[in-house]
Formats: sequence, structure tokens, C-alpha cells
Amino acid sequence: MERRDFTRYLSSLLLCSALPRVSSASQKGDSEQHWFASASVDAKGKHWLLAFDQEGTQQLRYALPSRAHQVIKHPHQPWLLVVSRRPGNYLLVIDMPSGKLVSQYTAQEQQHFCGHMQISSNGQLLYTTENITATSEGQVVVRDLYASGKVVGQFSSGGIGPHQLKLTALQDKLIVANGGIHTRGREKLNLEVMQANLSYINLASQSIEQQVVLDADLAQLSIRHIDVNQEGQVLIAMQYQGERTAQVPLVALHKPDTGLSFLEIPKAEYFSLQHYCGSACFDRSGQIMAVSAPRGDRVLFWRVANAEFITSVKVRDGCGIAPAEAANEFVISSGRGRVYRYNPLLASKALMLNNSALQWDNHLASI
Repeated sequence: MERRDFTRYLSSLLLCSALPRVSSASQKGDSEQHWFASASVDAKGKHWLLAFDQEGTQQLRYALPSRAHQVIKHPHQPWLLVVSRRPGNYLLVIDMPSGKLVSQYTAQEQQHFCGHMQISSNGQLLYTTENITATSEGQVVVRDLYASGKVVGQFSSGGIGPHQLKLTALQDKLIVANGGIHTRGREKLNLEVMQANLSYINLASQSIEQQVVLDADLAQLSIRHIDVNQEGQVLIAMQYQGERTAQVPLVALHKPDTGLSFLEIPKAEYFSLQHYCGSACFDRSGQIMAVSAPRGDRVLFWRVANAEFITSVKVRDGCGIAPAEAANEFVISSGRGRVYRYNPLLASKALMLNNSALQWDNHLASI
């Protein structure tokens, strides 16, 4: 679809008032109920999409063809969407009440999925990051979920190797973490010349309004995972591809009006993280930040207001983080089959679920 046609298409959606939808309360039967979902693998090497409630009771189990990455909930239908891990080629839509497949999409020709997606607030448009397989040039692909997943747009992500993307509160921009790494399969090919960036893309014009590029001495930092709070502040979790002895920032906060600031990581913990951060997450209030470091068995927390480091908690192979139903609380999943509820202000840690025969994947969704 040409840019002009796509702009018209987006404009027409603003006038659309007859979209099919189901209210949150009718989906769950209880508007106060919160579930969580993640991809996983069992002891036999089989891959699953699993959802569980606040008590840790399983509510959904769906077999996946291979390893997946992100899971998200549709805002108006009782659907879970799960996308394959990079370089993957499947994206499934699962009906929660029945546990059956609604739809299945594949990546565009000569492209592959990069593991992350977003859905517009009206539930119609699905945005995925995809790589052109031969070059790792980043693309954002737009599908119409209410038209059988028809591709209605595609445009540049603004860099190489895009990973996570987020919609702004006004739904007029996409924020894309371009990791900067050219890959063949999972092999990294350009570490000496890589350059990550954070791109703010205007959806109407498909043009980059703002781009954050790291200084030359930090060029081997890969911007991988992000979250955005109610005030438009972007939490950034990074992975360093340079020398093991280097001490470089791994977590940052970006404010479009004031720029990028790096968050302090205590020296006593820094090298245990092995230069690798996983998920990034704000709590429900948008005022507490959490970043996981699964190789270091830690999850770290900061306040937004003054960028103050609060604490860290030990979670073996802990990577998935989701906001709990209450402010200041998070739910954390691990590759050891455990799920915890944690409040960094109270330093309270409670075990929600324990299944040693299960490995939770990198991301946990609050649904």
C-alpha cells in the first residue's frame, strides 16, 4: 500500500464507530480479575502458550509450533496474540474462552518476525516489527485484524534489527527500539559497526519525528526492550556487545522533551548482570520502573520522579515482568518455572506459581 493510501486508511479508522468488540467485564466475568500470560517450554521440549490467574491457577493452555516471544491481549475481543521468537514466521490469535485458534498470520515474503507487536486502542490495527531477512533492515508491518489480518501498510522502522515497539497514549506515534544488529538466523554479523537507536514514528506520515542515537563510545549497546508510561516517558533496557570488562550504562529513561538519562546500577551488582538486560516494565502508576537481568538472576527497580535506585531482588533466570493489579507491585516469571509477586517499596516477595518442569519465556503479559 502506498503512503498516501495508508494515510487515508488511518484517517478513515478515526471515523469508524461500528467495530465489533466485547467489554472487558464480559470477557472475564469479573472486571477486577487479572490474568497473566506467557510463552513457555516444558520438560519434553514442547512449546505452550499459558495463562493463569492471580492465584496461579492455569486458565489456558495452547500448543505452539516453536518458541514464541511476546503475548498481548486484544483490547476488545477475548483473544490472546502470540508471536514467534526472532527469526520466526508465525503469529497466532487464540480465543481465550474456547482455547481455539482464531487466526494465523505469517511474516511478509522474504521477511521474518522480530518477536514483538502492538494493537491499536480500537482493536483494529496490529503492528509488528519485521526484518528484511537478507539485510536486517527494519520494517513495521500493519495488519487489519477485522479484515482477516490483511496487510494494509509497511514502512521503515528507522534502523537495523528492530525489536520491541510501543504505541504512544494518543495512538499517533510508534516508538521502536532498533537494536542495530544485522543477523543471519541468530548469528550476529556487524558488531564492530552496529548502531542502535530509538525511533519515534509519526503514523500518519510514516516518517521519523525524533530519533535517539547513542554516542560513538556506546555504539555497541543494543536497544532491545522498552516500555512507555502515562506521561510518555520511555524506559529502555539494553544489551552490550563489547568487551566484558567495560562498564557502560544498561538502563535509560527517555523523555521526548528533555532527552536521555542513564539510570544508576549499584557497582556491587553491575558485573553480575553480564551486560544483559531483559524485559522493561512500568508499574500500574507509571512511577516505578523495573528491568530484569536474567543472566545475573536479578530484577532491578527505580523511581521515575528522581531516577533513584530502589532495590533489586534475586530471581533465578528471572526475565518476564508485568505490572500487577496494584500500584508499586510487579509479577515476575522465571526460566525455573516460578512466578513471584514483588513490591520493591516493601521488599515483599511472594511465590504465586511453582512448576519446575516448566520454563517461562522472556516476557510476561498482564491480561
